[in-house]
Amino acid sequence: MNEKYLDVDLYLSQLIDEPKEWTKIFVDYMRENYNELEEVISFKMPTYKIGSGKERNYIAFGYGKAHFSLHSMDFEYIAEMKKRLSKPGKGKGCVNVPFDKPEERIILFEAINSIVERKINKIYGK
Repeated sequence: MNEKYLDVDLYLSQLIDEPKEWTKIFVDYMRENYNELEEVISFKMPTYKIGSGKERNYIAFGYGKAHFSLHSMDFEYIAEMKKRLSKPGKGKGCVNVPFDKPEERIILFEAINSIVERKINKIYGK
């Protein structure tokens, strides 16, 4: 087992049903596409750190009784996503997707890509 992933793998092993399925899909996506980001458990959620200091941001995954959540400090992009999701929730830094709406996962994948790209462009002036 890759020691880099021990904490998140332990977290995943303790989940069941939809929370496990959805979280594993997004953790695998981050590992395959953004392996350079630091993966940690923060606020009891798998979290991927982007940048540091004043330029820091993150993407984190959580869940509720009937939904999956994506969290980020990119409040501007989160606000845009809320317009595209069926039941996005009210949090300033997160959006929700009901477990019974797997077709909306694509919106979260697009969001991940955009949030990472926006932050990297800001850090490196691209």
